[in-house]
Parts: sequence; C-alpha cells; structure tokens
Amino acid sequence: MPKMKSFRYYAIIALILLMPLSSCGPGYKATKAQRQSEKQVAQRRKEGDRTIQRAKDNHLRTQSRETRKRMKQSRKRSERINKQQKAPFYVRWYDAIRRK
Repeated sequence: MPKMKSFRYYAIIALILLMPLSSCGPGYKATKAQRQSEKQVAQRRKEGDRTIQRAKDNHLRTQSRETRKRMKQSRKRSERINKQQKAPFYVRWYDAIRRK
C-alpha cells in the first residue's frame, strides 16, 4: 500500500506554485494626473508616427515609377538581409548562372 502524503506537504506545494501569481499585479497605482500625462505622451507619439508615415508616403509619391520599383526592391532586400534570410533558391541559381 503506497504511503499517503500529508496535507501539509500538498499545502506547501500549492503555496509555492501560487506564489508567482501574487506578484504579477501592478507595483503602483497611478494617480489621475499621471494617467492623463501618460495618455498625452502616447497621443503625441502616435501623432509623430503618423507625421513620419505621411512624409514617407509623400516622398514615395514624388518619385518616378522606375525609382519606386528600385526602392521597393532595395527595401525587400534589406529586410531579408536584416532577418538574415537567404534569397529564394531560384534567384540564387539565376545569379550563379549569370556570373559564369
């Protein structure tokens, strides 16, 4: 017959497992003025992002079609390089054939 564990043992295990849950809450309660200022900062940041995006779109619209195409290719290539991805196999094969 297996030995029964005591209630105290299970209580300690439960407390250990539940301990991280008690520390998950926020460390402080923000005052109304702090919440309002954080909201204003977030709103300014959002407006700044919108302004930057509008400027980028305007810059792109002023370019010729060929330039936009080159910019798109360069952007895709740089994103792939930054993600450290290889080019697709057919592009690598074609480049290898072109170099010979």
